Amino acid sequence: EGKTVLDVGAGTGILSVFCAQAGAKKIYAVEASNLARLAREVVKENGFEGVVEVVESKVEDFQLPEGEGKVDIIVSEWMGFFLLHEGMLDSVIYARDKFLKPSGLMFPDTATIYVAPCSVPGRFDEFES
Repeated sequence: EGKTVLDVGAGTGILSVFCAQAGAKKIYAVEASNLARLAREVVKENGFEGVVEVVESKVEDFQLPEGEGKVDIIVSEWMGFFLLHEGMLDSVIYARDKFLKPSGLMFPDTATIYVAPCSVPGRFDEFES
C-alpha cells in the first residue's frame, strides 16, 4: 500500500489494476504493443485512471517522470512459454537495474523449470528418417 509500481510488459493492464486495488500510490504500466490501448480501457473501466499511467513504449525507451526517483516494486508476467520462449527476462532485468530501489521488490522473483526424462520410440523413429 502506498508504493510506486512499474508493470513491465503490461499487456491488458490486469496486473496494474490488481496493484491499484491493493493500494499502490502510482503504477506505470509499460507496454510496447498496441495492447496499451486496451490496457487504458481496462484501467478506465476499473476506475484507476488517476493511479495507473499506461505508457506505450518498450521499457528500454521508458523514462520515469522527473523527480520520481525509483520504484518500490516491479511486476511482470515475463516468463513466456516454459520460461524461455517469448520471455521478457532481459527487459525485466533492465528495468530492475535502472528503475528499482535497492530495497525494492520484484514479483515474481524466482522461477523453476522441472524436467523429466521420457521415451517415445515411435516419435524418435519419425525424426530419425
